[in-house]
Amino acid sequence: MKICHVETGLIPIKPVGQMGWGAVEKIIREYKGCLEELGHEVDIRYINQIEPNQYDFVHVHMGNLAQECHRKGIPYVFSLHDHHTEHYGKDSYCFKHNLEGMKNSIFSITHAEHLINYFDETDKLFYLPHGVNTNYFTPNTNRPTEHRLLMVANNGLGGDSGFDRKGFRFGVEAARELGLPITIVGTDTNKAFFDIHSDLKSYEKLNLVATNPTEDELLRIYHEHTIFLHPSMLEAGHPNLTLMESASCCLPMVATYKGSMEIVGLFKLNELTTSEVVANIKRAMDMYEGTIFDMTQVRLKYDWKKVCVRLSDMYYAVSSFHNLDSDTIRNRYANVYNNTIKYCGC
Repeated sequence: MKICHVETGLIPIKPVGQMGWGAVEKIIREYKGCLEELGHEVDIRYINQIEPNQYDFVHVHMGNLAQECHRKGIPYVFSLHDHHTEHYGKDSYCFKHNLEGMKNSIFSITHAEHLINYFDETDKLFYLPHGVNTNYFTPNTNRPTEHRLLMVANNGLGGDSGFDRKGFRFGVEAARELGLPITIVGTDTNKAFFDIHSDLKSYEKLNLVATNPTEDELLRIYHEHTIFLHPSMLEAGHPNLTLMESASCCLPMVATYKGSMEIVGLFKLNELTTSEVVANIKRAMDMYEGTIFDMTQVRLKYDWKKVCVRLSDMYYAVSSFHNLDSDTIRNRYANVYNNTIKYCGC
């Protein structure tokens, strides 16, 4: 098939290792490479470079680009990546804008299973997990001898730099209680968060890396640490990309997670409190060697190639639907979805 993934227009897409921040852009890059390995012809283009009937599938990743495709008469697949749809609620423009994008799509994808029920006004939304480049995000064969905690996130929410969406306070307070070093990695917007929450900077074992590191730099940082923390209160991806990268690097994770896919090495937080984070860090340390071994046995199942097999199946499932009624389309596609509900058959 001939497929086009549409540029977001926000962050340039760079080769593996060179990409900095930009989760959606990373996903588009990985989709292209893996779908091409499956034999598809895949372009990445801006919306103004695309015309109707030019591709078998046009796949958009932003609500405004879905609206533009509809305006131009281009049938499209839509992926939802916007956590603000939950934050602002169902009466918000953000929610309604994305819902309209779903309703006008051939079909739509969410990377968080619970959002299927949240968008209950459409039956076109289906789940596809995130993946990871397991050839690149590899385990460290020479792990640190002492535990070092790591958080990788860009904090804030809805323009409020001080909003602790990613749980930095829980991470730093847990590290302080345990006397462990902690590194927090992200963009320079994290500096604004710590300026507002200046009491956290007093912890002498906090290392703040707010320089938007490349993937090469980030891989080195993963290898320099032993336990990953992600006490996030809001995500549009479950699991999100950093959890997948940590899983592939065989870094045990203490994290929030809403999803049915089993992630080996994940110590799930049942509540967002410092005491809960501390308790699960202790569990991770007590079970560390056995957890690392278990993670090495299953890490390949998270690879983007497996995710893209499912995505390819989704494309094929609807490729002959153009002359069918909506009930037939829905039933046939739902069957494909139900047959692949387990993570890539693993």
